Amino acid sequence: MKIKFSVWSLLTLVLLVLPTAYLAITWDALPTQIPTHFDTGGNANGYTGKQSIWLLCLGLPAGIYLLLTFLPRLDPKKQLKASNVNYQKMILASVALTSGLSMYSLYTALHSGSQNGKGLSIITGVFFAFMGNYLTTVQPNYFVGFKTPWALEFPRIWARVHRVGGWLFFATGLLSAAVALLWSGEVATGILIVGVLGSVVVVYAYSYWLYRKEMQAVTTPPDAGS
Repeated sequence: MKIKFSVWSLLTLVLLVLPTAYLAITWDALPTQIPTHFDTGGNANGYTGKQSIWLLCLGLPAGIYLLLTFLPRLDPKKQLKASNVNYQKMILASVALTSGLSMYSLYTALHSGSQNGKGLSIITGVFFAFMGNYLTTVQPNYFVGFKTPWALEFPRIWARVHRVGGWLFFATGLLSAAVALLWSGEVATGILIVGVLGSVVVVYAYSYWLYRKEMQAVTTPPDAGS
């Protein structure tokens, strides 16, 4: 598999090493326990030891990058291509999410009074908006997207479902990020959870409805005399 190197790949590599660089710069100032899990209000409720935090800062972004880079090799439909620009943007967004969360953990460890959840909600909201935009273009495959059995069976259903589902994800992520920026991180998290779950329900219902229409078109006999 030939991987085309582009500006998106370069940006991904920069984001990949950014948390590790931030960790190295702030190492001496970091406390022994670093917050790595937060509730919906942005309050830390889980911690990782300082000596193990490199697993979050380097291991998680690198793992996501390697997984998504080599995932197209496993696609039996051969629709996922690592050289595709849109796929590279999706890798960029996924690495940006993990790197952003890693740096957020380090930042909150250094600024204990900053845990209001806004930064966390903005990061996740922007990620879902970006992913929603990508989903409107993704081709049928077994790994990425809304893999309903009816969408996998009919390419036309796949395309229509992903246009609707992608825009729902985009709107949900954008709304969540805006609410976090202008109002409350906790409210933004609630909007994101409800919006994502609601989008999945809509996508599955819409996919099945389209499938029923396809089946009716196939099984309905032609009019007599036509």
